[in-house]
Amino acid sequence: MNYNQDKKGPDGLTIEDYKPIMTFILIGLNAIVFILETTSGGSENIDVLLKYGASYAPYIFEDGQWYRIFTCMFVHIGIEHIASNMICLIAVGQYVENYFGRVKYIVIYVLAGLVGSILSLMVDMSTGNFAVSAGASGAICGLIGTLIVLALDPETRRIFPMYRVIIAIILVMVPSKEGIDVAAHIGGLLGGLATGYTFYYFDKSKT
Repeated sequence: MNYNQDKKGPDGLTIEDYKPIMTFILIGLNAIVFILETTSGGSENIDVLLKYGASYAPYIFEDGQWYRIFTCMFVHIGIEHIASNMICLIAVGQYVENYFGRVKYIVIYVLAGLVGSILSLMVDMSTGNFAVSAGASGAICGLIGTLIVLALDPETRRIFPMYRVIIAIILVMVPSKEGIDVAAHIGGLLGGLATGYTFYYFDKSKT
């Protein structure tokens, strides 16, 4: 749970003497799927997106394809989509992975992504507007949600003051263009915050 004081990372943050392996693996998996999409007909082709596991409410509820709430986290729509998500992932993921450790980091990432996918589906079902959804942004928003934990921890709040975390959350939550799945972002943020704080609470209670 502690940062190693012997090595400085970006912005003066002390980090452990290892690379964020799980973050690199996640980026690699997303890149592989994107290459497969591109070579199979294009990452903006609806049929290709569905083939590789994008979320689509009728397929999930009517055909029981529940795996899509997980696989959609690794599917992206266009180069701009995957590029922006992977930049955010490396920017935030390395700190969250270092703070919580690799296993808890993956748990946070996956659970946040699932919560984001489920909330997005619930909104689709309530409105009747069924869209093909994909992207890692729900899971990444979950990682951003855990920055609140870092802002609360006396050992890291100097590096992650709450006002900076709040600004980051606002920037993520405000849609920058049409087509952003706000429900997935909100669900991911809340899922990541809840999971991260649960880990934080139990780790601190042991000390």
